[in-house]
Amino acid sequence: MSYLNEIKSYMRDINLDILMNCPDVKVDISKRYYNRFRLFYPSRKLINYVTKIGGVLTGSRAIRCFTIDGKPILERKVNDWDFIVTLDMAFKICADMKIEETPQIGNVISIKNQRRWAHPDYSGSYRVGPVDVQLIVKEKLPDYIEVDGVRITNFSYSVSQKIGLTTELHSKLAGRTPNYRVTDSIDEQYSKHISDMKEMIIKFNSLKWKQPV
Repeated sequence: MSYLNEIKSYMRDINLDILMNCPDVKVDISKRYYNRFRLFYPSRKLINYVTKIGGVLTGSRAIRCFTIDGKPILERKVNDWDFIVTLDMAFKICADMKIEETPQIGNVISIKNQRRWAHPDYSGSYRVGPVDVQLIVKEKLPDYIEVDGVRITNFSYSVSQKIGLTTELHSKLAGRTPNYRVTDSIDEQYSKHISDMKEMIIKFNSLKWKQPV
């Protein structure tokens, strides 16, 4: 746990630096795409629709939009799109996009290749398998930044969610016993989030000191 605590301490320092505008961090919403071949993105119509009605992009894809000198703090290729939506928004999305699920606050609706399933918010039960789009249904939207009609969660929110999820996954891994085994996906997701935060720590501090005082 001491290693995770060290990572979390670095991430909180980065968050504080950004809140104090040191260094000069910009938001580049084009970075939410990994490449230019946007027409071939799975669930492209759904992604565009959720964005249009005000869904807030969150998770690693949102973090990719925060840049220093035009370079993302996190550059990992992200496979899915996580959106936070309200219950009213979720009902509208399901109706207009013909998603046969009944939204509930605290649930997540996952969509991949026209296959859909609802499950508890992954703060309590981690999602199963890769997905193209996740609709995280909340009572209200978190604080967000809006650029050209695109909403992304602010850096503090995205980081706190990543830290919280990593801590929970660590607890599950630490609870392994001969009679209690965790799935490989939990181990894989924990390693992914730790790797993300290590990359962010190295990139942020490297780019920070390159900026003029």
